[in-house]
Amino acid sequence: MSNRIRLTTFFGIVTLILAHSLPAHCQAPPADKPLVIDLQVRKQIVENIVRELRAKYIAPEKVKDIESSLRKKLQDGAYDKFEKPTPFTVALTDDLRAASKDGHLFVTYDPALERAILAMPPAPGVELPELPPTPEHLAAIRQANYGFRKVEIMRGNVGYLDLRGFVDLNQSKETAVAAMNFLANTDAVIIDLRNNPGGFINTETFLASYFYGVDPVELLSRYHREGDVTVKEWTLREVPGKRLPQVDLYLLTSHETASAGEGFSFILQQRKRAKIIGERTAGGGYGNRETSIGNGFVFFVSVFRQFDPRTGRGWQEVGVEPDIAVPAERALGAAHLEAIKTLAAKATDERRKQSLSWLAPLLELETYGPKAVSQSLLEKYAGKYAGVTISLEQGQLYFLGASGVRRKLHALGDDHFLIEDASVPPENQARVRFVRNAAGVVTELQLVVADGRTFPRAREGA
Repeated sequence: MSNRIRLTTFFGIVTLILAHSLPAHCQAPPADKPLVIDLQVRKQIVENIVRELRAKYIAPEKVKDIESSLRKKLQDGAYDKFEKPTPFTVALTDDLRAASKDGHLFVTYDPALERAILAMPPAPGVELPELPPTPEHLAAIRQANYGFRKVEIMRGNVGYLDLRGFVDLNQSKETAVAAMNFLANTDAVIIDLRNNPGGFINTETFLASYFYGVDPVELLSRYHREGDVTVKEWTLREVPGKRLPQVDLYLLTSHETASAGEGFSFILQQRKRAKIIGERTAGGGYGNRETSIGNGFVFFVSVFRQFDPRTGRGWQEVGVEPDIAVPAERALGAAHLEAIKTLAAKATDERRKQSLSWLAPLLELETYGPKAVSQSLLEKYAGKYAGVTISLEQGQLYFLGASGVRRKLHALGDDHFLIEDASVPPENQARVRFVRNAAGVVTELQLVVADGRTFPRAREGA
C-alpha cells in the first residue's frame, strides 16, 4: 500500500487525499458547456454522495444520519437557491461536516480534476494510483518551500523548525533533509505545527524517523474499510544525515493543527518521544480520497482511520491533548523554557548548567511576563544600598547605579529582578537579588552577572 498522500486545499481546509479508481458510470460534463444547477443535478449529486458514503465511508454507522440530513435538506429546498456550483458545494460540505463531525468530508466543483480521476486506470485492492501533481501545484509548493517555513538555532542551542505542511516526500525530501541536517547539532528540537493542517504520510514518517535509532519502530496503523485491510507504518532504517534519537523533542500545536499534523503529534506523544505544548488539535484522524460524483463535482470521502496499534486509540473528533496546555501564541516561549529547564537539570558541565539556569528565568519573563510581587514586599526593597538606589513609583521598582541611568526592574521571582538595559542583549543584562534575614528584613542586594558572579551591596541605615 502506497503511503503517498496528496496535499490539497479547499475552503481553507488542507486534507489528506488518496488517488483511487473511479466508478465507470460517473461522467464529467463537457469542458465547454456551462453547468446549469437544476433540481435534477441537485438530486443526482446528493444521490451520488450517498452512494459513495454507503460504499466507502470509514464510519458506516454514521451514514444513515448523514443521508437523512442531506435528503431532508434537499426535500426542504435548502439547495434550491444555488444557481452556481461553488455555493452549492460549500453548502453540501457544511452539511456533511455538521452531520458527521468529520472535517475530511467535502465536495468541490472541479471538472478538470474529475476528468483526471476518470482517466486513471483501476487499481487492485486498496493500492491506489496517484494523480500526478499539476505544474501549478508544483510551483505553489516550491514557492512555499515545501512547507518548511523557518529553521533556526535558538538561545541555549535549541533547534526550531516551523513546518506548515507535510508536502509529498517526492517533492519535499531535499528540503526536509536540509532542515534536519541544520538541526543535527542541537541539544533539543522544537517543531512548530501550530499552522500545520496536514499532508502526506510519507513525509510524516520520514521526519519521525530522524528521532529514533536505526531499528524500526512501529508508529501508526491505518485501517481501510475497502478490502478490510490494516496497513502499518514504521520508522525508516535509513535517513540521510544524522539521527537525533536522544535529543529532547517538543511539538507545538493549536486548534488549527489537523490531520497529518495531528498524526505526527499523536505518534510521538504516544511513544513518549515528544512533549506536546499548546492547544488541543482539530480532531481529524481519518484520511480521504476523491471520487467523481458527476457533472464536474468531486466528493472527498474518508476511507481510512489511523490509530495506535497498541491501544486502538486515535484522535478523530477528540484531537490530541497537549502535555502542557497554553494558548497557541505562547506555545513557542513555553516550549523553549521547558527545553532549557530540562537541559539545565541534565547538564553535567558546570559552565553549561550556569548558562542554562541563567537563561531560564529570562525566557519565563518573556513568555509569561513579570512575576507578581506584593506591594508590601516591593516597599521593603526600596531604599539605599552601597552605590545603588532602589525606588518605588506606582508599583514599579527602579534601579539607579553608577551609570546614572535609572532602569526598570522586572520581577523574575520574589527577591530576584532583571535590570532592564536595552544597550545589551537580554541574556547579558545584569540582575538584582535582594537578601532578607530570618526576620524578613532586607539587609543587602546582590548584583548578579551572567557567569554567576555576585557583587554584594550592603543596605545603608539597616
